[in-house]
Amino acid sequence: MIEHLRQLAIHAYYAGEIEAGRRACDRALRLPDLPEEVERNIRENRVWYTPPLRDLLPCSAVRIDVEPALPGWSTFNPTIAADGDGLIAIVRSSNYRIVDGRYVMPEEDAGRIRTRNILVNLTTAGSVTGRLLLADPDYETTGYPVEGLEDCRLLRAEDRWYVSATVRNAAPGDGRCRQGLSRLDADAGRFCGLTMLDSLQLQTHEKNWSPIEGRGLSWLHSASFRGHTVTVDPDPRMPSCWQIAQRSPAPPVARGFRGGSQLVKVDEGYLAVFHEVAAFGSHRAYEHRFALFSDDLRLVAVSPAFAFLEPRTIEFAAGLAVVGDRVFVSFGVRDAEAWLMECRVEDLCRVMTAAW
Repeated sequence: MIEHLRQLAIHAYYAGEIEAGRRACDRALRLPDLPEEVERNIRENRVWYTPPLRDLLPCSAVRIDVEPALPGWSTFNPTIAADGDGLIAIVRSSNYRIVDGRYVMPEEDAGRIRTRNILVNLTTAGSVTGRLLLADPDYETTGYPVEGLEDCRLLRAEDRWYVSATVRNAAPGDGRCRQGLSRLDADAGRFCGLTMLDSLQLQTHEKNWSPIEGRGLSWLHSASFRGHTVTVDPDPRMPSCWQIAQRSPAPPVARGFRGGSQLVKVDEGYLAVFHEVAAFGSHRAYEHRFALFSDDLRLVAVSPAFAFLEPRTIEFAAGLAVVGDRVFVSFGVRDAEAWLMECRVEDLCRVMTAAW
């Protein structure tokens, strides 16, 4: 069975049978005992079948037009959350460009990657109504040449705004990606303090935890870690401490899910969007899926894999909000652009299927 699906995933594209190739890839990735090498090969071939989201359901996209932190810097990888009738966003701004797969920084930055974050108020049509450059939190740093809070995720808890983000130069540290938590003072335009959340395993990069709406300071650590959904939750016995919790068994389709947006409360449970990584040749692509969890955080439904705008490139979703009957997703393209995508809840539900 596995070899038949792998061959179909390879050859259907050349026969013009795009839908057949797409189904073969999806069926293979749902098998429980798929060898790692075969899984990599299936993902490599799937990029040729993955459609833009507009081919799956009615949607619209608008670029978030906001001035970068400094002249010549980029804006990308925004996170969003619902804020009244509009949206609040944090847009990442950095000093580098990606050229032929390499990070290129200005000479005056002497090889350092620098990030600043911009607080943005948006209408649901994507228009910018407010912009404020955020002051970084005070924290002890190392000499590691990657500075700032990267790829923030917004979370509302305890009637306050918080962000979790990747931090690489917090002391003591060795440059590994670690998750940091900071309170956002939107009125003052600054991050307040930084608490580092220790990694699950020594020497493991920790990136892209997904905040869970309505559960305090809690995150989905992984949609599938050793076959289970895993969360990071406050430890009730020790204030300001967290614990790792293994929860429901995860379906095989979630093996490649990597954190994206927050888990946002909806009537059916929690809605989120995740990315999956595929390598083809010397390039990498990020593909996305919407995912629906039950109230007890069991993964119950997923959408087909899709690209937001451009297949076979790096797109990265870091925010999701539900306003009425509309779903908004914020994402970056090639670490160089910030975008907002909108669709309707009913259209999204129509394309989702059972995860098991």
